[in-house]
Amino acid sequence: MTDANQTRGKPFGTKQMIASPVRRGRSAGGALSVQPARQTEGSPPAKAKAPGEVRSIQYLRGIAAFGVLIYHAVDRAGGAFGVGAAGVDVFFVISGFIMWVVTCRRPPSPGQFLLRRVERIVPLYWMVTLGVAAIAVLVPAAFPAMKPTLSHVAQSLLFVPHHDAQGLIAPLIVPGWTLNYEMFFYLLFAVGLLAPAKLRPWVVSAALVALVAIRPLGDVQNPVWATYTNPLLLEFGAGVWLGKCWSENRLPGRGLSWAMIAAGVAGFVAVSLAGIDVEPARILYWGLPAALLVTGAVSLERHGRIADWPPLRALGDASYSVYLVHGLAISAAFRALQMAHVTAPAVVLPVSLIVGVVAGLATYRLVEKPLMRLFKTGLGAHRPKAPTPLAGVAPAPDA
Repeated sequence: MTDANQTRGKPFGTKQMIASPVRRGRSAGGALSVQPARQTEGSPPAKAKAPGEVRSIQYLRGIAAFGVLIYHAVDRAGGAFGVGAAGVDVFFVISGFIMWVVTCRRPPSPGQFLLRRVERIVPLYWMVTLGVAAIAVLVPAAFPAMKPTLSHVAQSLLFVPHHDAQGLIAPLIVPGWTLNYEMFFYLLFAVGLLAPAKLRPWVVSAALVALVAIRPLGDVQNPVWATYTNPLLLEFGAGVWLGKCWSENRLPGRGLSWAMIAAGVAGFVAVSLAGIDVEPARILYWGLPAALLVTGAVSLERHGRIADWPPLRALGDASYSVYLVHGLAISAAFRALQMAHVTAPAVVLPVSLIVGVVAGLATYRLVEKPLMRLFKTGLGAHRPKAPTPLAGVAPAPDA
């Protein structure tokens, strides 16, 4: 059998740096955090970041979500943009990074940690899943290829990897296959919180490596085994170690940061141009460039300000919503264009991109943000107040 990520792609003088007093406050997403204000002598003040914001991570989240959107939109238009699916690998590295950074100073209990993750991930995912299931049952013509059964819906809601009607390892909402990985990683990370701080990254990493190592010993046709031993899990581990380096201010210099960003982008481009089937060694073909890109970006930010790009920041804020609903929006747009007898790729592609982004932004504003306020999550509002950080060290936004 095949993972959904393999086939279901078809349906982000020398100037002295001075730290000002620490500011405390709530970011736009509601997170209570601390962030030293920094500016460069002799230069005009740049627009301040929201407290706790790691701007490079927000940008990469937006780029990753848009890459996956392009991947599906191009496919609908009859083309191919396989490298767009690598946005998932970027997300996995970012997730490991965030989980470490938001827990490293005052670690929550495993129960508290899991509760926060459930509050952040589950409500929107369940609403979309149940909404689509209801429409598929009440108006079958809306999703003719979708045959939701009680078992399929229940396993989707509970993040249990399983085969769908086509034999793919995919939940009802196909992008949810990545959430199966995310929730499993959260469970492993929660267990790791029981370990002493110095051993924690080693414990989490050892668990991830051990799971991948025993993969040949089981039945890879079993969806649970295939998911929970997939080498993709190592991308979370890469993010954990990056988060540890960030929190300890042990990151590459500016020159090496740029080199890592360039190497990451070059890796994606090279694999794409070569037409390589990445799935047999995805951790190398896409995971390694993703780790290089994220490492270079956050390291570069550590060494100076990153410009404020409101559109990209907005896309990063809405990346979860964009990721979840873009496929549904693209499918709706495609069917509407077909009914209007419009099939030209030059029309289908831009319309799909616009509809996908607008649907994601609207879902974020109208559904995700209200849910974050309802569950007091957002960027980690349940998190205990952190002590004053080292200069330049601040909590990252929650995933």
